[in-house]
Amino acid sequence: MSGLGWMYGADLPLVSVTFARDLAPRQLLERMGADPATLAERTQEGFDEDFDDILYEDDAYVVTAGRYGSWAWVWEHGSWLCVEDDDLLGELSAGTAALSLHVNEKPLVDFRYAENGQLVTGLHTLLGIEPRHRTGRDPHRFDSELRALGAQPDTDETGPLGMRGLFYRLTEGLGAGLDQADLHAETVLSARLRPHPDRVA
Repeated sequence: MSGLGWMYGADLPLVSVTFARDLAPRQLLERMGADPATLAERTQEGFDEDFDDILYEDDAYVVTAGRYGSWAWVWEHGSWLCVEDDDLLGELSAGTAALSLHVNEKPLVDFRYAENGQLVTGLHTLLGIEPRHRTGRDPHRFDSELRALGAQPDTDETGPLGMRGLFYRLTEGLGAGLDQADLHAETVLSARLRPHPDRVA
């Protein structure tokens, strides 16, 4: 199965995941501002003991982290830091590339890609995929990929995959992914994030 294949048909009311290329999961957590006192490898039992009561609270910022190929990932269980903090993705991409993928029941689907400290392209359903609605220094970066997936950026048509599937495929095309089993592995790297201005540089 592909990098996010398990997510396509899944009933996921919230997806809030951040990826960074060529960083270790612990490095990505540190860049995102993980509280050092909470950053640890935990068994599932230990994770439940520490976080079960606050896991889905949006201000608790409980996350797990892992690796898929050359990309580290951080999954936010109840928070939206990857889209709430406008500066975060650029900072995470310093010296590398980073992307964020956010889906909720609004419905909002948000895809952002950054390289070397700068947002390259931002796409989301509140504005659409028309060029005039995009953000970033290279808003047309993924036009050829969008068209290959059946979308028509000039008319805001997302094609057969829909917005959620379209952004999943863009993520996979960059080589990023997340195995479902890794979210529930016997031992997980986990922490609580500290949102800006307490984030670690």
